[in-house]
Amino acid sequence: MRIFLLSLMMLVFLQVQGQHRKTYFPLWTYHQSDIRIYGVGVGWLPIYETVNTTTTGLRLEVPGPGLFLAFIPRAPWDTAHGNTNPAPPANKQPEKVNGLNLSALGSMCYRVNGISLGAIGQINWRVNGISVSGGMNIAEKHNGIQVAAASLSEEMHGLQIGISVASETMRGIQIGFMTSSKNTRGLQFGLWNKNEKRKLPFINWNFKS
Repeated sequence: MRIFLLSLMMLVFLQVQGQHRKTYFPLWTYHQSDIRIYGVGVGWLPIYETVNTTTTGLRLEVPGPGLFLAFIPRAPWDTAHGNTNPAPPANKQPEKVNGLNLSALGSMCYRVNGISLGAIGQINWRVNGISVSGGMNIAEKHNGIQVAAASLSEEMHGLQIGISVASETMRGIQIGFMTSSKNTRGLQFGLWNKNEKRKLPFINWNFKS
């Protein structure tokens, strides 16, 4: 009986261990599935599939696809053009960064909790923190501060800054030469500001449903 119970416990233990992701410290490549990196995760291009990879620390991407992202015609999740972005299953999350996401040209990442910096362009599906780019900066859901020449979000909560600033849903403040939002709760500052209520120069607002 004891041997049977011991064998059963070992079987359960092995099954649980098999479900755990491998952990690497202090340096590893993020081009691998089901891993956790504590320290520096390095790579040369973004990962598009659901790899269940998490970098806690610094994710360094060289060179990154930023040069091409600056000319992307629309966001990948733009449902108006037949694209969808369904939520992935809990055990197969795409790549996630907790800390600093840094790319020489710009990156694509599913989730960033911290700071994301790209010289030319970047696309992040989920951002909690700050994202900055010199050219195009696109986020599906952004909580925090978004800065770029062209700052675009489907759902923005916080501060959005750029020459051209646009959101489908905005809760907070937009600052730019041209600002626009289709579902607004907040303030817009720019040469021309557009929301679902009105179009005005210099300042616009909406705080009601």
